[in-house]
Amino acid sequence: MSRDRLAFAVGMLALTLAGLALWSGFGQVDTRTVQMIVPVVLVVIGAGMLLLSRGRN
Repeated sequence: MSRDRLAFAVGMLALTLAGLALWSGFGQVDTRTVQMIVPVVLVVIGAGMLLLSRGRN
């Protein structure tokens, strides 16, 4: 795995965890919303990694 894709994946996961931590710091976390957001974030990370893995022409 190239450094670009790995940095993107780790950065997106860190932003997601930081967002959840910030949300829980200011109020109660709704688990239904988290159950909807996490799969969407994982799909965005996967799509971003696919776009970063494309060959440069």
